[in-house]
Amino acid sequence: MKGSFKKAVVASTLILFLSPAMAINELDSTNKVLFYKTIDDNSTKLSASSASTHAEKIDTLSRILLGSEYVGGSVGEGEQGKYDKDPLTRFDVFDCTTYVETVLAGAMSSTSEAFKTNLMRLRYKDAKVSFVTRNHFPSLDWFHNNQAILQDITPDVANGGARVAKTIVDKAAWYQRISSDVIHCDAESSRDCRELLAQLHAEGKAFVPEPAYLPYVPLTELFLGSDRHVNQEVLDRIPSGSVISMVRPDWSLRQYIGTNMNVSHQGLAIRKNGTLFLRHASLTHKKVVDENFAEYFSQYSASSSLKGFNVQILR
Repeated sequence: MKGSFKKAVVASTLILFLSPAMAINELDSTNKVLFYKTIDDNSTKLSASSASTHAEKIDTLSRILLGSEYVGGSVGEGEQGKYDKDPLTRFDVFDCTTYVETVLAGAMSSTSEAFKTNLMRLRYKDAKVSFVTRNHFPSLDWFHNNQAILQDITPDVANGGARVAKTIVDKAAWYQRISSDVIHCDAESSRDCRELLAQLHAEGKAFVPEPAYLPYVPLTELFLGSDRHVNQEVLDRIPSGSVISMVRPDWSLRQYIGTNMNVSHQGLAIRKNGTLFLRHASLTHKKVVDENFAEYFSQYSASSSLKGFNVQILR
């Protein structure tokens, strides 16, 4: 990955964590009402535990939000939060992870009243809402802290061909790169802002670099031979409703955000009329879209830092 594309991806990674607060609009309320109604309607129609039911719920709920605008870092700790006062929930704009979290929380919920609790379980360690306990890093925090909710089926999908991405996540260094944008103030003109930012930086000093591991299906398993024809058997092993995470092993971002990572993007696998699609909040398209799964990954050559994808399902 090089040139303007790499700058765009790095910028989006920073935005994911460090976006200013935004006004809630009418679309947020409209989508919320429809989303909640669908959760409640599903509870009267479907059993709450089967894999097929999860897939149906994920398809239905994620479809409601198709076309929603891509905006990085649009949610935070809420008005009472110490650092990031963005809303706890939004239904009008998403980044890749907040879209996945919203849909999964909806699918986990037997009633709309349970939605917010389930969302906090997914987004924060032990469901404790704070900047420090948020699952900021997928391969270190998000998957590890949600093992009771998600099951990693990547080895099964790869059918013996899985590999493991490894990196060191340096949260302490990442915290030091956080600017006053995230706490919605001007550090240059406000002493209070500078003090709050210093507190946030100090919070990060409690962390030490940690290894992060994540299995992935190599793209060389999905595309075979010199002509890179699609291995349909791999696609057939991916259940509809799966969480798909794009894996860039030891992704070299240290000079930009203070640490390397393993995951650059997330979405959902949705099967329509026998064809697998990736439904995701796309930075490229600036909205939530469906893209043919194989076609999406075919754009990445052997020289790309994107080497494969991880697959997880709701338990």
